[in-house]
Amino acid sequence: MAESILTKQAIAGSLKELCSVKAFDKISIGELTKKCGINRQTFYYHFTDKYALLNWIYASDLLEPHMKDLNFNNWDERLRSLMEVMYKDKLFYINTIKHAGSYIIQYMLNDTEMIITKAIDTIDQNSIVCNTERHFLSRFLSYGICGILTEWVTEGMQTDPKEMSAYMLKMLKHCENAAYDFKTGKLDI
Repeated sequence: MAESILTKQAIAGSLKELCSVKAFDKISIGELTKKCGINRQTFYYHFTDKYALLNWIYASDLLEPHMKDLNFNNWDERLRSLMEVMYKDKLFYINTIKHAGSYIIQYMLNDTEMIITKAIDTIDQNSIVCNTERHFLSRFLSYGICGILTEWVTEGMQTDPKEMSAYMLKMLKHCENAAYDFKTGKLDI
């Protein structure tokens, strides 16, 4: 593994440890570098600030491994595995979503919308759904998924990830069926 990735992982691990005892917005770069045993220059070589580090953690821990190649056939396993990772590191995710607030939620929305758009493109290869409807559907599903995930996290992840993902998948299946019915003319809006 490249040294750069190992350094980023070490910095990320230090942030996760600090987030178990202190609010994300109260953690300084100085504390982070001290915890990791690196100097500030090394931190800034890899990340512009702690929010860039946070983006990297969310991307490398959640989005890349669990949402890559997402489609309507693998929604269930991908969403469940993403939620299980969050649950295993619940103090970090609760802390960052509560204390990085709108920043991390906007990041999640943007990435989720891109992923959902790709999934919609996969099932609508004949471009039956117009671009306006495609964009609206992507935003609608993104806000729904991110909103429910955010609520689940901020309420302390009380519901088991398997159960929570099953609820979400049931709703997504209803949306998929409605989209199919709309596309085939069985449903008129």
